[in-house]
Order: sequence, then structure tokens, then C-alpha cells
Amino acid sequence: MNPIEIWAFGYAVTRNYPAPGAVPTGLWLDVGKPDQRGRFVLPRFDPAVLPELARSIEERDIYIEAPASREIVVPLLPDNWTIRERAYLMTTTLEGSAPALPPGYHAATSEDGAAIRVEIRNRDGELAASGTTGLVDGHTIFDQILTQPEHRRLGLGTAIMAALTQRSLERGARHGTLIASPDGRALYQTLGWTQWSEVTSVISPGR
Repeated sequence: MNPIEIWAFGYAVTRNYPAPGAVPTGLWLDVGKPDQRGRFVLPRFDPAVLPELARSIEERDIYIEAPASREIVVPLLPDNWTIRERAYLMTTTLEGSAPALPPGYHAATSEDGAAIRVEIRNRDGELAASGTTGLVDGHTIFDQILTQPEHRRLGLGTAIMAALTQRSLERGARHGTLIASPDGRALYQTLGWTQWSEVTSVISPGR
């Protein structure tokens, strides 16, 4: 599997969705939410496949994840599709380090099968930061790394990543994958992550 396919399987683990299934265009991730029926994940960009797939979709709120820039993807789509924020798929070789927490904070790790979750709370029990990761064939896929606004700039996001990384290494993972925002990409690059591809995510308008 290439990185975006690995991401799709790990994303399903972290969100407790069914594992992606193979379809002619790549993978289908069945989400089943009212505002997100599911996602087509294209393992590679093909300028012939993308417009044909988009024209075949009649329902609304179907996502397509294409490993290419929006400048390439958007002109190939029918009108009225929603273009989501720029995102970048990134990979790394995992290295362990102890999570450093500021005074008054503590971390707790929980696991559900291949999913690992870390939460950091303050001394009052208030949730300050959290994150999850999903294990797939020696890879760990980071998802929903969030720090609450009033607890930012304390290094809690880095501590979440460190704790998830350490537990993933203990469970046999050696490689990391994630999808980052533009700001996140800049941060992860300073931490040694490499961009594999821009990922353009689009949503169908329905007919």
C-alpha cells in the first residue's frame, strides 16, 4: 500500500469506521454520517479517472480524496463541488522520546484494538489536549491531534505526539503517517516529517 492507502485504513481505525473496501478507482471508506456518506480515496492521481468518478456520483456529501494539488484537481470537476482546505499527506520514520508535560498536567493512554488515544488533563480534570492513532501493518496513522485554545503554547500537542509515538513503537509500528493543514505541515517539517503529496479533498453537491 502507498501512504494514502495506509492513511485510509488508519483513519478508519481511529474513527471506528469499517475498513476501506476496494473499488475500481481505489478505495471506498463507508462513513455513514448524514453530512458525510463516505469517501473515495484515490491511491494515485489520474486525470482521466477523477472527472469520470465525479460525474458518476449522484448523491450529495460524497468525498473524494485525490493525491494532487487543487490547481490540478479543481478544473477537472463538475461545477458546484465544495473544495476543502488545503491538506498535505506526510510520513516519517518513528523515533521515541518521553513526553514532557508542564507542571499541573498529566497524560493518560487508552487502547481499543488497533486504536490508541492519549488525553492530557490539568489538575482540575479539564481536558487540555488529545489525540488518536491507528496501527496498520507497521505504520501508525495520527489523527485529531487537538489542543484546547486556553491550553495552547505549552507544548501539549508535541507531548500528545510523543506519547502516541512511544506506544506505537511498543506495539511494533516503525513508520508514521498523517494529513496536515498548511500550518501543521510547517510544524511537522521542523520535526523531520516529509511531504508525500498534497491531498485535495472535495465534496459532491448531489443532483
